Amino acid sequence: MELRPELLPPTLDEAMVARLAKLADRIDGAAPGQWADELAEFNHLAGTGLEFEDFRGIYGAEDQEDYVRRLLYYRAIERVHDIAREELVEVVRRAMWQNGYTDYEAYMAVLDANVPLPQASSLMYYPPDYDSATNTWGAGRQMGEYDPTPEQIVAWALTSG
Repeated sequence: MELRPELLPPTLDEAMVARLAKLADRIDGAAPGQWADELAEFNHLAGTGLEFEDFRGIYGAEDQEDYVRRLLYYRAIERVHDIAREELVEVVRRAMWQNGYTDYEAYMAVLDANVPLPQASSLMYYPPDYDSATNTWGAGRQMGEYDPTPEQIVAWALTSG
């Protein structure tokens, strides 16, 4: 299915992504008191109000460019008020990394912006009734059994808000 332009990921300025990723790397690895200038520049360039703590541990969890891309996508993507259920299903299909879209995180941001459930994109990884204490969901099913369809994710995202 073709998606209309307002549901497609925005084009990011690659030079800006690279600059912000370098700043994020410096902030993440900085000792106390050695990050204020980099943080101010990052927030100015990205249009954010992040704190030093928001950068702690990026290096151990993901690539700085991925962090910056996700941040910029979430800032740029806006709600489309007349989005159809079929469009949401296509957005989720593209957001599922296993379907091969390199910009899947941008589609996660599109989903999150267009449904009432906060952080609905997490439904791709965790069911709405997930119990982190037992790592189970539903009637005691193990997480390895969780394999939702895009249609299921959209249904949950629209009714769980």
